[in-house]
Amino acid sequence: MKREEILRADMLDILFEGRNKAYGAYDLRKRYPKFVARAILITVVLTVAILSYSFIKNKLAGFFPDKPIEVEANITNLEAPPPMEENEPPPPEQTAPPPPPERASVQYVPPVVKEVVAQEVEMATVKELKDKDPGTKTVEGDPNAPVTIDTKADAAPGLFESTEKKVVAKVEDENKIFTVVEQQPEFPGGTGAMYKWIGENLKYPSEARNNGLQGKVILQFTVEKNGDIANVKVVRDAVGGGAGDEAMRVVKKMPNWKPGKQNGKSVRVQFTLPVTFKLEGE
Repeated sequence: MKREEILRADMLDILFEGRNKAYGAYDLRKRYPKFVARAILITVVLTVAILSYSFIKNKLAGFFPDKPIEVEANITNLEAPPPMEENEPPPPEQTAPPPPPERASVQYVPPVVKEVVAQEVEMATVKELKDKDPGTKTVEGDPNAPVTIDTKADAAPGLFESTEKKVVAKVEDENKIFTVVEQQPEFPGGTGAMYKWIGENLKYPSEARNNGLQGKVILQFTVEKNGDIANVKVVRDAVGGGAGDEAMRVVKKMPNWKPGKQNGKSVRVQFTLPVTFKLEGE
């Protein structure tokens, strides 16, 4: 490109120098500034037109009054409400709430101090006390006399009745037979000594021996408060042949036991004892 042509050419011609300008890109870029100017002009015209329309409309609004709006109202005659019945009960009267209960107040009363006048007491002389018996006397009564309770007519009802019940309950408690106590009754010398004594005094019944009978006999008896053996009976006899009777005989011959105790007192205790009958050599 010559110097004169370079000075007259624009930037686009310089870029497309030696290229195919008929391809379309050159023509598109060539007319691009015209398209931009035309778009700006159209945008400005539309903006001015919109603003002018709003301004003209606001100016002309005062020359044309708005059409009045007609409102049609239909008034309907309403019927009067029915009269109230005369027999209808009146509304309940509002009563005032009851006043709060008064709290009892304790008034302090100052103590009154009374003057105590000492009285003179005449003391007995030694001569007067010489013939007196200041000690207590033991009066023996009849041990076989029945116990009676004097119930007075003016006494409170149920007073002597409860006393009699307590006496009866106490007697029943004293005669109660315990099965479990704090301290169990014991044969003199302990359990080992008991079975040794039974072995020395027990005789094998001849009927049971001849028939080869052996086994256990369960006995039950009561150890009294003084250690005596009472109420001996056979609970179970698995031997037969007179073994139960022999076991009862031996238990009844036992010496007094050491009684059982409950709350530190001797009581009657029920005791169960198994006695074994076994033939020699079996």
